[in-house]
Amino acid sequence: MRDTPRADHNVEFVGGSIALDFANTLGGMHSAPTHEHLLEYRDLVDFARGAGTLTLSQARRLVDEASRQPARAAAVLRRAIALRETIWRVFDTLAKSARADPKDLATIHVEELAALRHARYEQTGSGVDYAWSDELPLDRPLWQIARSAADLLKSNDLAHIRECGSATCEWLFIDRSRNHTRKWCDMNDCGNRAKVRRFRQRHRAPKVKASR
Repeated sequence: MRDTPRADHNVEFVGGSIALDFANTLGGMHSAPTHEHLLEYRDLVDFARGAGTLTLSQARRLVDEASRQPARAAAVLRRAIALRETIWRVFDTLAKSARADPKDLATIHVEELAALRHARYEQTGSGVDYAWSDELPLDRPLWQIARSAADLLKSNDLAHIRECGSATCEWLFIDRSRNHTRKWCDMNDCGNRAKVRRFRQRHRAPKVKASR
């Protein structure tokens, strides 16, 4: 794992899908990150709690189990980070209208199949959907991340995935704006910084020409 500082703020859910939010748990550029949200297994559980895919009770049980199986928990965290980087590469590439690496697509498919071993069909008020097993293996937080990534690959939203317009941010998001013109991962963050830069450029004092 890279020696990246821990993030000083909570995970921000601005991507529009669990998979993209998970890809955004690394701050700044993926080649030179500024902060990291996933430094220990508990962080992975906290992400799943924030995403709404684990209950508080499930989260506590997983953290307790991780304390009893630290080597296994560390292995799951490494797997999670590998999946995160794969998700980011795939959707960043597709956002740029390029072709994703088949190996990366295969990785998502493998994780999806591993997750679906713990799912069953269940009828709901609006149709039929997957329901997840009550099992709580340590890789439980990965199930819905993998499912979200697989679903997004087959979704109409795929055409509207964007990378943040900031030169120092590579966060991904689904552009669901009316005209599909959203530029920033978060208007209150990257968007505001861009506004400040433009304001300063417009109001920069003109250079005084030296007299001859």
